[in-house]
Amino acid sequence: MTDPTPVQGWSELLLALPEFLLTDARIDEHNELVAHVELPRDVQGCPRCGVIDLHPLHDWRTHNVRHLPVAGRATRLVWRKRLLGCVSGCGTFAERTPSIAPGAVWSRAAARMAVAASAENIPIDRIRREFGVAWNTVMRAVLAAAEQLAPVRASRVGIDETVMTTGRLTRRRRQFLTALVCLDTALVIAVTQGRDRAAAARLLAEFAPEASVVALDLFSGYKSAADALEDAVIVADVFHLIRLGLQALDEVRRRRQQQIHGHRGHRDDPLFRLRRVLRVAQERLDEYTLAKIFDRLRAADTDDEVGAAWVAVDLLRRVYQAPDRDTAHRRLIAFYEWVVHVDIDELTRLATTIDRWQDQVLAYFDTRATNAATESAIIGSPVQGVVDVADVAA
Repeated sequence: MTDPTPVQGWSELLLALPEFLLTDARIDEHNELVAHVELPRDVQGCPRCGVIDLHPLHDWRTHNVRHLPVAGRATRLVWRKRLLGCVSGCGTFAERTPSIAPGAVWSRAAARMAVAASAENIPIDRIRREFGVAWNTVMRAVLAAAEQLAPVRASRVGIDETVMTTGRLTRRRRQFLTALVCLDTALVIAVTQGRDRAAAARLLAEFAPEASVVALDLFSGYKSAADALEDAVIVADVFHLIRLGLQALDEVRRRRQQQIHGHRGHRDDPLFRLRRVLRVAQERLDEYTLAKIFDRLRAADTDDEVGAAWVAVDLLRRVYQAPDRDTAHRRLIAFYEWVVHVDIDELTRLATTIDRWQDQVLAYFDTRATNAATESAIIGSPVQGVVDVADVAA
């Protein structure tokens, strides 16, 4: 469109901005839609004295604003804005419209859509590329929308950290966030920077001061923060405990690989070829397959350390298959006895860690709380409700 005459209706059809007149539109060298718009000459209220009148024109200004994408293209509005002189003599002021906040870098409709996209778990980086704005612009709108939600006072919460990478590819930095999640609804309650005791303590003190259950990883910083709550039961997460066991198994296998062959695992090395099947729970294998795997382990590792580590991980898994706390405690003692019997350094360190967290490990059988909801929620939280960010000026 090249006709410089303002066209009534095109702005509403193309840009969903019915109050504007579209004077020109083109695709620029960045494959973005550049739309030139202006408001019709009409009465305006002076922001100083409040007088509503057809104030005389004093000058023109240009305001560049990002708007909703059109046909998959980022859209830039070039608003030719009138500078008006107040009829009561209190000075000049610029035209205003509810669709675009004064000095905003994008329209309020764009801010609403960005918040809605974030609620649908679309990454912030993808959203800002679609709108052609900075990452911080989108994040400010999302945080402003979050502040308008009613605070959730959950009694069962989970704490976990996530990593956020920022900066250019040549100078990449990692920033860690700590998230507090309601285990009953799988909703993210709050997020703060850092992954230490102070970060977790801030979240718990402000958003879950009366929490009765706190599920967390085996991280002493989070545990110290949860200990500050008077009546909270701290639960060590099942997944992370089993992962520690599998990590110890991998360490034993890699050490024996180096001792036997003098190098890292190669494709045809027996222990390396067994690395994935050793992560499978033994109860999922039939007797023939189990016997075959143990035979291959004994042939590959004559000291049978890898096989002993696999048994230790299986004993640890069986703890969580117990029907009650007493049975789980007995199975945990069997795990300790096996570790003492085989006397493998990696397993001894694992057992020492579990012994230090034993009360929190067994608390699972009193609460049946895990951090599974937390792990999934920090990737993308379900929407708690519709948030109106019309008053958010980015």
